[in-house]
Amino acid sequence: MYNVLIVDDEPVARQSLRYLIDWEELGFTVKGEAQDGQQALEMLRSQRYALVLTDIRMPVLNGLEMAAAMQEFTDTPVVILSGYDDFAYAREGLRLGVKEYLLKPVDEEDLIALLQKLAAELREQQLLEKRQRLGLSAGRDQLLRRLAHGQVAARELEEQLLLMELPSHHERYACLLLELDFLADGEMPDRDTELMRFAIRNIAEELADGRGYIFEESEERIGVLLGGNAKEMDLEECRLWAESLRSSTMKYAKASVTIGIGRSVGSIMEIKRSWSEAEEALDRKFLSGAGTVLLPHGKAESDGEPDMLRTLESEVLEMVRSSRRADTLRALARLWECFKTEQISEGRAKLSVLELFIQLFRLVKEQGASHDRLFDPALGDYERIMRIKTMDELLRFMENKCGDVLDALQRTKEIRPNKIVLEVKQIVQEQYAGNVSLRSVAAMIYMNPNYLGKLFKANTEQSFNDYVLQVRMEKAKELLLHTDKKVYEIALEVGFSELDWFYKRFKTYTGVSTSDYRNAR
Repeated sequence: MYNVLIVDDEPVARQSLRYLIDWEELGFTVKGEAQDGQQALEMLRSQRYALVLTDIRMPVLNGLEMAAAMQEFTDTPVVILSGYDDFAYAREGLRLGVKEYLLKPVDEEDLIALLQKLAAELREQQLLEKRQRLGLSAGRDQLLRRLAHGQVAARELEEQLLLMELPSHHERYACLLLELDFLADGEMPDRDTELMRFAIRNIAEELADGRGYIFEESEERIGVLLGGNAKEMDLEECRLWAESLRSSTMKYAKASVTIGIGRSVGSIMEIKRSWSEAEEALDRKFLSGAGTVLLPHGKAESDGEPDMLRTLESEVLEMVRSSRRADTLRALARLWECFKTEQISEGRAKLSVLELFIQLFRLVKEQGASHDRLFDPALGDYERIMRIKTMDELLRFMENKCGDVLDALQRTKEIRPNKIVLEVKQIVQEQYAGNVSLRSVAAMIYMNPNYLGKLFKANTEQSFNDYVLQVRMEKAKELLLHTDKKVYEIALEVGFSELDWFYKRFKTYTGVSTSDYRNAR
């Protein structure tokens, strides 16, 4: 509703305007009344109004003087109400920027026509402003994502930063990466998911105000780029900021987030390095559990540590990546032999296993395989590694984990994209009435949800959520046309627990209301 302020020194005139028409039907509500221009100015400074209807002749401050004073602090449109004798004043008002004028006594049809015209203009202005805001926000998000992934060339960077009103003068920069834990839990309705993501982003933007920028990395992850001097970008300062963000989201949004932090870098062109560290830190969530702040893991290498040890760790990963099972086992055997001959401590050997775990986890995600059944805090792998007493037992554990990863990667390779998409569509068509989500479907077919979402969109040119909505809306249309079920019954049957949300989504999807659609049959 658009708020209206009526300004007239005659109470009867104000009341007659209030009750002359059905304001709300036209999208307006009479929010305030003032008896002179001075009182109206005070009200306009304390509250936002979409329209002012004012008489000209009033004590203290007349309508024209009020309209002139308004130009200093608001662009709220003014409509003058004038008698025949005041027509010269009305023309002066138009020169001052007054929107329109109406002759007294005000005719109902004239007022309705004017309000309809103003409502259309206000909607158009709001739409334009929204497009501008969204355009700038979307452009910033895209640029920051490309920057984080090292996809912006130096020659275009300065121009893009200037265009998007982003700073490039900070002494140091650091990246943080938030994962929305409630999405990992999986079963939140789409509407609640969007509201929660919006709330968490707003909290992050408030905390980063003047210090950094927030951008969407994916449905489950939000990126943060912080800038400042060397002291502000110290790892401990970044950790404190992340802890503040984590606690704020829990306090105000009642939602858990896990945050990975990358070390600061000295140039905006080096941001990719900080981003990669933040990603790797966040990937250790499967060891730490949700709702934590994870620091970048430095290479725990002493000066005397042999190069052979690091080479063998990389070799194990390469054999797994290449799906060479026998070579993987041989590489692990060589690594363990190195542990023994170089007299590597128990703690360093376990650290090596944990580092391999993190890299295997990243590999599984990268290849699109499901990691929930391989790397889950509930499995207790971290505690198990820490409790292992012998090197041989540690080797057997690592051999089994590498074997499980190889099996998961092999299953993923054997599934063709078209077959996956058909299977996903079949599941949605069978389960659309329930709380179907990308994560729940991904778990059913043993795939990583982020990878599955990208695969689905690449092969169908629509997102998974859009497809679920399409299935639900088409079923709702069918039920409206061919049954006499109540609308609330149909809403529940196609997976909507909130009737008002169903009404809005249906009208957005079809362009008409449920009643109009049913009556057209």
